[in-house]
Amino acid sequence: MRRGETRMRGSRKTSSPRINMAPLIDCVFLLLIFFMVSTTFAPMPGIRVKLPPPGRPSTTKPKGLVLQIADPEPGNPYGVMILNGQVVDMPTLFDRFMNAPQTAKNMLIIQAGRKVLHQQIVEVIDLAKRAGIDKIGFAVVARTP
Repeated sequence: MRRGETRMRGSRKTSSPRINMAPLIDCVFLLLIFFMVSTTFAPMPGIRVKLPPPGRPSTTKPKGLVLQIADPEPGNPYGVMILNGQVVDMPTLFDRFMNAPQTAKNMLIIQAGRKVLHQQIVEVIDLAKRAGIDKIGFAVVARTP
């Protein structure tokens, strides 16, 4: 005998209860959609970057400190850093920032390779901010065909 059928036994009718699941599933999905739409997400803090206007790149010599970060080599997660022509490492970078002339200390320009870890760049920015450098820019090196 199938579910939900009635059968007669003497003068009594018995039927098994059926629960229709479609309305229940509809209600659950409506609640899910409601909560997804009404949820607010906290904005994640980020780094403000002022992008240059489109057009030809500027070829003027930058004023301030120029830090070049090379792509990392196998076995070394960090790339070689060159600050104004001198090779530096992360522990001595803060001292170099602090001992820089006041005219050059106003701005730091970072030229990083394509494969440089973002962690390394953020650490450099943090060191620069702690050293009092408030203007930080990024420069790209034009690729040669």
